[in-house]
Amino acid sequence: MCILITGSSGYFGRLVVRDLISKGNRVAGIDIKNDNDREEGELFRYYRCSITDRERLREIFLLEKPTVVIHFGCTFNKVRDRKREYAIDVGGSINVFEVSNETQSVRQLIYSSSAAVYGADNRNGMWLGETAPVNPGKYRYGLNKKLIEQAWFSAPRREALRVVSLRICTVVGPVYLKPRTVVSILIRMPWLPFSFRQKKVQFIHEEDFIALMSEIISDNDIEGIYNLAADSYTVVGEVVPAKRYIRLPLSGLKPLMWLLWNLRILNLQPASLRYCLYPVLLDPSKLTERYGYSYRYSSSESFADTVRNNSLPSDAKF
Repeated sequence: MCILITGSSGYFGRLVVRDLISKGNRVAGIDIKNDNDREEGELFRYYRCSITDRERLREIFLLEKPTVVIHFGCTFNKVRDRKREYAIDVGGSINVFEVSNETQSVRQLIYSSSAAVYGADNRNGMWLGETAPVNPGKYRYGLNKKLIEQAWFSAPRREALRVVSLRICTVVGPVYLKPRTVVSILIRMPWLPFSFRQKKVQFIHEEDFIALMSEIISDNDIEGIYNLAADSYTVVGEVVPAKRYIRLPLSGLKPLMWLLWNLRILNLQPASLRYCLYPVLLDPSKLTERYGYSYRYSSSESFADTVRNNSLPSDAKF
């Protein structure tokens, strides 16, 4: 059995590749760059390939004959060009779906969607289930995730192919590896807008994320949309109480985010500001009840473990 992972050198990819190999699984990794910490061997083979290259994807799938495909590959806000971001995230994801559908060995196709598909709104309920409306607004990352889900679940596919979309909350832990994001801002920035102080945030620990991914990969019957998230939340002012909280009006925060975004100091699209103000808390019970899963870490404990073992690059501003 071979498990093929797109985005194998990214944060999620590194976590899952390491876990799968430690359990003796054969893994094929696809990414535009290699993870220097992962050497090829009997259980791991790396292919340099963009998900936009459909023909190269076909060659790799035919060669490896994967049983499970996990699609982590995406730009994650790194591209400042709307059309190019769409071509990679949406177009590339459609390529992954179509090639998986063509490859008879593939029995399970797992997609890493995001909590961002739900959209941030002050009318959001306390816990959002999978049947809650999705409305990411102008936030391109969330919008593209929504479009990918729509494309995958509306397209015809062979009966033997099970498709799973996982709407994932923020994953954190000792090897957290995303500078210039909300988590790195909370850890490194000396001050925060006052409106952040009572903000509810949801963090799932890497160990819980990996354990649930392992359950899903081993599940021969699962398909459809599931929230993959912690069963708890924390409050910003409680996990980083020593910060200086300053009163900054929303009208001043928007242009600041635009400036930091365009200077590439911050890896958060300005349209994501609403996610910094309003809670998006996912109800994970549909997934956890399926497996009778008990979390190892609360949301607060997950963030605390990230701070203790912070591995963000030392030169990261946020």
